[in-house]
Amino acid sequence: MIIIRPTCSRSPLQRLPGARFVGSASDINLFISLSTYHEIRSLLCIASLSALGAAAALPADSLLTGHPYLQNPAPDAITVMFYLSEGHQITSLVEWTADTVTGPVMSARQLYAGQEVVHSPIHKVRLTGLTPGATYFYRVRAREITVNQAYHKEFGADELVTPYRSFTLPSPSATDFTAVIVNDTHSYQPTVDAMARLTDSIAPDFVIFNGDCQPEPPTLGAAIKALHATATPFGLSSTPAIFIRGNHEIRNSYSSGMPELFDNPGGLTYGAFNWGDTRFVTLDCGEDKPDSTWVYYGLNDFDALRRDQADFLRAEIAGEPFRNAARRVLVHHIPIWGNTDKYRPCTPLWSPILSDAGIDLDLAAHTHEYKFHPAGTIDGNPAPVMVGGGYKPASATLAILRKRGPSMTLEVIDINGQRKDLINL
Repeated sequence: MIIIRPTCSRSPLQRLPGARFVGSASDINLFISLSTYHEIRSLLCIASLSALGAAAALPADSLLTGHPYLQNPAPDAITVMFYLSEGHQITSLVEWTADTVTGPVMSARQLYAGQEVVHSPIHKVRLTGLTPGATYFYRVRAREITVNQAYHKEFGADELVTPYRSFTLPSPSATDFTAVIVNDTHSYQPTVDAMARLTDSIAPDFVIFNGDCQPEPPTLGAAIKALHATATPFGLSSTPAIFIRGNHEIRNSYSSGMPELFDNPGGLTYGAFNWGDTRFVTLDCGEDKPDSTWVYYGLNDFDALRRDQADFLRAEIAGEPFRNAARRVLVHHIPIWGNTDKYRPCTPLWSPILSDAGIDLDLAAHTHEYKFHPAGTIDGNPAPVMVGGGYKPASATLAILRKRGPSMTLEVIDINGQRKDLINL
């Protein structure tokens, strides 16, 4: 038998099979059999079945870690990512509207197999059915679930509601854009902040982080903190970003979890997307040493990943989005052409596939030394290659890709905003 002390009148409890009350009206004990235990759990008048009670709710301003940031922009969709307080179960949604005064206001949640995701601090909400080229306003709402039992839930009294932020979607017919390319900041905050100030003055349509910008994450918490140290100064709440994995993102204990912090086209660490009439193809070069290198302890198989991408490249190049694009840009961390490493697996595997693809520009990084190679000048490169600089202020570079109508230019500036190169493509 189980003894439970109810906090309400007997009437709803008397219907339970085998229930027996002992005591006075002011001091009642209820005796039940094990077979009726689960039925009693559904009666909310019982104060506690197992000494579980509502914990004190977090203050609303503690529910959200950092700011939301935008991922995976498409003509009719975009992803809002944000982090809620780790170790707490929190219900949340994203509201969006084209007009904050007259509405209407739509909403979306992160669902998995029919359930809202409340157990994870990582939230990835896809907004769909949007109008190409339109500007929208969005905000996040969140409330803690203080008791989350099978038949009973309680919520915190305070709700977090962020300010509205805005984004503008690409239009499939757009011929103009401005993109900023950053690489190899290695979480060195003086360089991150300087590059972010330059980016703010440029006001790009989107930003590409070309690897080694979120290096060697030891834990989820550390990865989130480092990500916000980049996302916040770069204003990624209103400007979408594409994060490409470099070899340093692959190292340390949380490295295999890093892909879940981003939302990439196709859901992989490589892929392709359009901004207007320009096609961008992104690749994941993996590590800069063989899989057999002792320091990897047999946990890596980037040879297989590169072979998968060779198949992806063949399909991508044959596809209509690539063939019909007015311009084509290839982006990856380790150079395919002009790599200074001894280990260069990407060049023999991918270069033959790309040699006649009609690439207009190749954007690389990794060497920490700025280089520009015109087509046909390094390792048989079929397109101009720009290799970005490093994280030290003296070597850091910011690339600005501008397209206006049929013309496309690449401007490269240093950390002080001084021009290093201007290339007509």
